[in-house]
Amino acid sequence: MKKLADRTFWWIELFAGLGFMTVGFFQDCSLTFGTSIISLALWPTLFLSAAVCVYRLLHFKTYSKSRGFWLIAALCVTYLLSTFLNRQYGWYENIRTLIMQGILFLMVYCYKESRSAEDIRKRRVWIGFYLSVCAVLTVMSFAYMLLGKNKIFYPETPEMPLYYTGFYWGRLYGVYWDPNIGALMCCISLLLAIGVFSKNHNIILRIAMSCLVVLDVMYITFSDSRACHIAFVAGVIVFAVYYIMKNCRNKVVILFAVVAVALSAVLPTAIKSGYNSFAVQKSTSSSSGSHSGSGTSSNSSGKHSTATQLVIRPKETNAADISNRRIDIWKSAIEIFKEKPVFGVGHNTVLAYVEAEQEDSYLINNDHMHFSSMHNAFFDILVAQGAVGLLLYLTLAVWCIIAVFKNWKQISMQLQGIAPAYLAVLAAMVCASCFMSEILYVCSPMSFIFWMALGALMQTVKKEEGEHYAKSAKRLSRSV
Repeated sequence: MKKLADRTFWWIELFAGLGFMTVGFFQDCSLTFGTSIISLALWPTLFLSAAVCVYRLLHFKTYSKSRGFWLIAALCVTYLLSTFLNRQYGWYENIRTLIMQGILFLMVYCYKESRSAEDIRKRRVWIGFYLSVCAVLTVMSFAYMLLGKNKIFYPETPEMPLYYTGFYWGRLYGVYWDPNIGALMCCISLLLAIGVFSKNHNIILRIAMSCLVVLDVMYITFSDSRACHIAFVAGVIVFAVYYIMKNCRNKVVILFAVVAVALSAVLPTAIKSGYNSFAVQKSTSSSSGSHSGSGTSSNSSGKHSTATQLVIRPKETNAADISNRRIDIWKSAIEIFKEKPVFGVGHNTVLAYVEAEQEDSYLINNDHMHFSSMHNAFFDILVAQGAVGLLLYLTLAVWCIIAVFKNWKQISMQLQGIAPAYLAVLAAMVCASCFMSEILYVCSPMSFIFWMALGALMQTVKKEEGEHYAKSAKRLSRSV
């Protein structure tokens, strides 16, 4: 009976995770962003997730042994305390965010040490789903660009951004409402695809992963997301260091790793420069032919205007503010922190607090929109939960880093070739989160993969369970 119950809830966990990612994909896709289809996916997901959480709470003693569990619990408690202390600015949105984040922690991060092999199967399905949906969205993005399907979505409130589909302002939005989000999604997809490629010898799967890597690199390039370019390089560096340490006497492997890092750094820039030169030349030639055919003189400024609509965002467009408003936002975050240094002002109540207490803040006094996030995960935590929340988050991060590096041999033995991919995903997400609001307080496919990868690494840290489950994990990992 117990085995049947465990198996039943394994399937519920599996579909709850798929539902969670589906909701995130709907929110990140401009075609479904803000539509009722999100609710249609959200409520079944919440029902399944609630069942998983209840089941895990009934086995609290087992799941509370997850590494860092009590730090995560303290992080949630301080979030709740911050919400209570700032209840005059609102509380409903904060509670809703806490519920979603709590589900992510309890369902995706927490683990049962004795279920190593079963969890590998579950993660294999989740990774396959993520890669498949990301591939479809990215192909659609390039289809929109090539077909010239461009559309502007105007915000209903000052807190919502102006967003697009297609190719606008020298950046590929495609079917993602934010090119940075699309680029990060592709970056995570690329790193997971490399991991699947390196540990699987099926020729068809390897061809599929190779095509996906090329597609992801192209989107990162055309989105011109500098944050995700940095994240991409960070992830490739993790792979390079892993293979260099594993094959420290093989000069060919070392050379290949160094070349891979160099390519990750220069390839998007090289593709961008080559494409821009081609686009300008093609536009100029087309414009010249059109003018000469009609017997009119060419207008150089008109040609330049037409050409710049086709090129990826030129470097000089960001010369005035290389941070693209982030520095001013971060200054505002520090101003809020100075006023509420201990427990912060709550996550979803930032604008309400600023409007009531800091009317001259840049967050609500700019020519673009009202900024409710700090475009930096660390500043988000500092503002939402103050120094206490940030200290807990950093303590958790340091603890996990130490655990991974102290037990890397054990982790590699159980997770095999996918282990460096998980580590690369974590590195990329942390780098991207220095310029974007990810990892915490969001319901996104990338945050789901982040906590899944971190939970997988932490689950294999315990050495006393390793011998027993390494063989079954190794057999399963070959097919991931």
